[in-house]
Amino acid sequence: MDKSCDDGLGSGLVENGFITDEQLTAALSIRKSSGLRLSEILLMEGYTSKEQLQQFMSEHVDMPYVKLTPDLIDVEAVRLIPANVARNYMVIPVTLVGDILTIAVSCPFDTAALDMLAFASGYNLEPVLSDEEDILEAIDYFFKDGGLEEEVMTWDEDGLEVVDRFSPDPQEEVKIDEAPIVKLINNLISRAIKEGASDIHIEPEDNLVRVRYRIDGVLMEAKVLPVEVHNALVSRIKVLAELDITERRLPQDGRFFVKYAGKEVDFRIVTAPTIYGESVTIRLLDQTNARVGLSDIGFNDKELRTVMHALEEPHGFILVTGPTGSGKTTTLYAILNEISDISKKVITIEDPVEYRLKLINQIPVNAKAGLDFASILRSVMRQDPDIILVGEIRDRETAGIAVQAALTGHLLLSTLHTTGAPETLPRLLDMGVESYYVREVIRLIIAQRLVRKLCPSCKEAYIPSPDALVGLGVAPKGDGVIYKASGCKHCSGVGYRGRTGVFEVMLMSDELRSLMSLEFRANQVRQKAVEEGMTTMWSNAAEKVIAGITSLEEIERNIPR
Repeated sequence: MDKSCDDGLGSGLVENGFITDEQLTAALSIRKSSGLRLSEILLMEGYTSKEQLQQFMSEHVDMPYVKLTPDLIDVEAVRLIPANVARNYMVIPVTLVGDILTIAVSCPFDTAALDMLAFASGYNLEPVLSDEEDILEAIDYFFKDGGLEEEVMTWDEDGLEVVDRFSPDPQEEVKIDEAPIVKLINNLISRAIKEGASDIHIEPEDNLVRVRYRIDGVLMEAKVLPVEVHNALVSRIKVLAELDITERRLPQDGRFFVKYAGKEVDFRIVTAPTIYGESVTIRLLDQTNARVGLSDIGFNDKELRTVMHALEEPHGFILVTGPTGSGKTTTLYAILNEISDISKKVITIEDPVEYRLKLINQIPVNAKAGLDFASILRSVMRQDPDIILVGEIRDRETAGIAVQAALTGHLLLSTLHTTGAPETLPRLLDMGVESYYVREVIRLIIAQRLVRKLCPSCKEAYIPSPDALVGLGVAPKGDGVIYKASGCKHCSGVGYRGRTGVFEVMLMSDELRSLMSLEFRANQVRQKAVEEGMTTMWSNAAEKVIAGITSLEEIERNIPR
C-alpha cells in the first residue's frame, strides 16, 4: 500500500474520531521500524476494527463497498491491467461497461495510483472499495490459477520506431529505459500522431504531471500522471533528443525522428525549468505535410488564380503575413511545391528547417555560429538561385538584402508579422525600406489565419438570429441555414476536425503603388484594394461559414474584422 494511502487513512481516522492522535503517532512509529502497513498495525494494536475501517473508508470517501467474489469479476476486464501492476497497487478490475472500468481498490486515498491505472488501461475508472485480502485472493486466482500471469499491458504504439537516438551513460540507461517509461513515452507519441496534435506539453505541478495536446490550435488535456514519473519521463525524452540529462537548470532544445503508420514525424523538443521541475514542449512536424499544395490549404478559386498569376512573374517579392501559428510556413511550402522543378534552383533560409523538401537547398539559421538570415542571404545571392525563401523578415538588414535580391532578378518568398495585407506596406517602410523599393518589388501579399473545420460527421444545422447575420456580413443562401459544432466520437466530442486557412490576398497594382508616393495610411490601401476586388479576411471567413466549413463562433474567436 502506498505511503499516501497510509497518510490519508491515518489523518482521516483521527479527524473523524475513530482513533486518537496518540494512537496514530504510536502506529506510525511502529510502521517506521516494522515496515508494516498502517491498517495492519491499527488492527494488530486493537486501535480500531476491520468493520470500522470499512465503514470509515466507504462513508468518508463516497465510494461504495463491494464484497469481492470470483463470479463478480469479468476476466476480460482483468486483462486490461498486468499482474505486476495489480499487485503493486493492490487493485483488481471488476467489470468494463462502455468506457467505464470498475476497479476494486483497498485504498481510496492514493489518487496518483488511480491516475496511473487510468492511463495504463486507457479507460475512465470507477473505483469501489474491497477488502485487501479479497483483492489479493482475486489477483492470485485470475493471474495464477486463471492463467493470466503472462498478460502484458496493451499500449497504442504499434509500428512506432525511433529513427535516430542518443546512447546515454549505461547507468542512466538502466533507469530511463525501463519498460514502463519507454511504453509511456511511446504511448504519448503515438496517440499524439493519431489525434493530429501539433504539440505535446508536459507540465509538472505540485503533486502531478499534466500532459496536454494542442489539436487544431487548441490545448486539450490528454493525461494526468503521478509526479513520481516526471524525472524519468523527462530524462527519456532528453535521451531521444540528444540533450544533457544532467542539466535541469537551463533550457535546452533538440530533436528526434520517429516512423509511425507509414509517416515520418520530426519531433522538436524544448525544455524549460519551472518551480516544480522541467517543463517539456514537443512540436510534431509530420513530413507528409511538406507535400501540401495551394489547393489543399483553403484558397478559393479566385484567390488561387490571383496567387498563380503572381507566381508567373520571374522576379519580385511575395510576402505571407500573420501572427505566430497562423500557417505562414505551410503556405510558403505550398507555393514552392507549385513552382519548383528540375529547371530551377531553389534555396531556403529557415529557423529552423521544419520540413525537408526535394529539389530544394535548405539552409538552417545558426545564431551560435554567426549565421543569421542576413549573412546567409548574402551568401545565397552568390549561388545563382532562381527562387529564394527567407523564413522571416525580422530586421532592417534582412529586409534590405531581400529587396535587393528581388530587384536583381530573383523571386523571393518570405513572411512578416502584420495584422492584414494592406498593413504590410507601412510595416516595411517602418523597418527602413525605401518606398521606391517597396513599390518596385512587391508582387503579392497574403495575410492569413487558421480556423478549425466543423466535423462533417456531427455538424449541426441551425438558422442564426438576425443580429448574428448582421455581424456575419454575408447572407446565407437558400433557407438561411448555417452550421455549428456538436461533438461525436469522430472528433472526440469537440465538434471540429482539422483546420483551414482564411486569407486576404492583395495583388499589387499600379493604383496601389501610386498611393505610396503620398503620405498614405493602411486604411487607404485597404479601401483601394477592396475596390479592385480584394476580399477581406472577415468576408473570406464568412464565406467559409456559409459553405458549412467552419462556424460563426470560430471565426469570431480568430478573425479580425
